[in-house]
Amino acid sequence: MLRGLYSAASGMFSLERRQEALSNNLANAQTPGFKKDDTVMRAFPKLLIERIQDFNENIPGAAELSIPGQNVRIGELTNGVYAQERIPSFAQGTLVQSDLPLDVAIEDQNIPLQVVNGRTVKPTAFFAVQLPDGTVGYTRNGKWDLDANGNVVTSEGYRVLGADHKPIQITGSIQKEDLTINAEGQLIAKTNDPTKTTNLGQIGIAIAQNPYDLTRKGTNVYTSENPLVFMQDNAGTNPGVSLHQGFVEQSNVDLGQTMTDMMSTVRAYEANQKVVGAYNTSLEQLYSVGKING
Repeated sequence: MLRGLYSAASGMFSLERRQEALSNNLANAQTPGFKKDDTVMRAFPKLLIERIQDFNENIPGAAELSIPGQNVRIGELTNGVYAQERIPSFAQGTLVQSDLPLDVAIEDQNIPLQVVNGRTVKPTAFFAVQLPDGTVGYTRNGKWDLDANGNVVTSEGYRVLGADHKPIQITGSIQKEDLTINAEGQLIAKTNDPTKTTNLGQIGIAIAQNPYDLTRKGTNVYTSENPLVFMQDNAGTNPGVSLHQGFVEQSNVDLGQTMTDMMSTVRAYEANQKVVGAYNTSLEQLYSVGKING
């Protein structure tokens, strides 16, 4: 009798985790470069139910002996569901023009598909940033600015790394309005004055051949056990990545679909809640049977 109660409870726990992921997606719908999480829900392994020794057959002429009956198959038993994991979606977000000189968006839809461990995956390009602990993180957030020391930093304050794996620093009297970033990520200052044009370096672009191996750290930054290879390492060729100055990549969260999924999750949670309530009422009635009233 309690099997249904356990199944309903597992459904409530799983739906609660799914709602948390949807709420986080909705909260970051306006975060530049944010990638939504999809919650994978799976059923617990099914069990096969049988009646053991359903009956005994007496042996003629030997009443004291009997043959155990055969097992009788009843059917399968399911034990509810569980939220196995959150899988990020690395689909390209919409590019929105901002006309700010240090807003940069990645477009990597032209990267060819790769086969990793027998599975076809879409490699993803990231900006490389230096985290506070000195490690390297990867983000799609291209909304940048200059700090007090002239370092190019993200909106979270992480320093952006160049193709040489070092933080990009703008020195001298160069202002961010003087910067031009081409599709290859080259930083060029004062392009309107040919006599003062200066190449300040190149933005480092890290390529994750299998982005699902990355670990989300915080809202908008990922880390990898093994450092990702930069597009510019070893004189590598561009695999199909282009940068757009003056554009910001929006999150890939679909607001309408997310709201619909949240309402569906709430209704499913309420349905499981009613099942738990029905079992609770049945157990109360069972407890009251035979109870001696004082």
